[in-house]
Amino acid sequence: MADVAARLPVEVAWIFLGIPEKDRPALTRWSLAAFCSDSAVERAVAHLEILDYFHTLADARRARPADDLVSVLSRIEIDGRLLPLDEVVLNCDNLLVGSTENVRLAMAGGVQALLDRASLWQRVRREPDRLMPTLVEEMLRWTSSATHLVRTARRDVELGGQRIGAGQRVVLWLPSANRDPIAFEAPEVFDVARSPNRHIALGAGPHYCLGVQLARLEIQAVVAELIRRVGRLQANGEPERLESIVVNGYRTLPIRLEAEEIL
Repeated sequence: MADVAARLPVEVAWIFLGIPEKDRPALTRWSLAAFCSDSAVERAVAHLEILDYFHTLADARRARPADDLVSVLSRIEIDGRLLPLDEVVLNCDNLLVGSTENVRLAMAGGVQALLDRASLWQRVRREPDRLMPTLVEEMLRWTSSATHLVRTARRDVELGGQRIGAGQRVVLWLPSANRDPIAFEAPEVFDVARSPNRHIALGAGPHYCLGVQLARLEIQAVVAELIRRVGRLQANGEPERLESIVVNGYRTLPIRLEAEEIL
């Protein structure tokens, strides 16, 4: 999870956010601890370190802007007033989570699905160009790494025979939606050639993930390199799942990668 799946999305996030190279190791460490540590105290402390870091960086970028997202956010004006620093920091935090955590979890969970299905791994290796686009979408559907969305009903409505009143809170569980037999044929099958694949792993409508194309590119880049270099995947220990209702996936996923001639 840290050695392979996290590396590319984390580095890309640091580039977009304009994180100085000297600060990246510490921020990477805090980011992984905030979401992967099995200690609630360590997770909380790491998250506070991240927020404190972005507060300091945003303050500095407001005084001396650079060519990065933190500078853009720190100098946004609404009704003639700069966006409060606390809101800049929370936006930076959300960008960090969205651009690293979900990609890492989807990528790793998809590779785990291929590990459990050796014949599919060989099939993808034989037809990488044809299957890569559908494989990436199936990884996103299968893992549904962002678990739920909460919304407030704006008007009275009946949905699936259930009355929902205006003002009521509604929770949509993405893993359930992405395994809906009405929407998907054989939803419990990991199908590398599934098409169409109208999953909502990255949201929908006005709240559709802003980084959807970047997420797809990052997953495709790493998986394509694994396909090129790795002949066989083997479990190398017992994986551990995260205990969270916010994100869905693995805390650890030890895999042995064996080189082999391309079939």
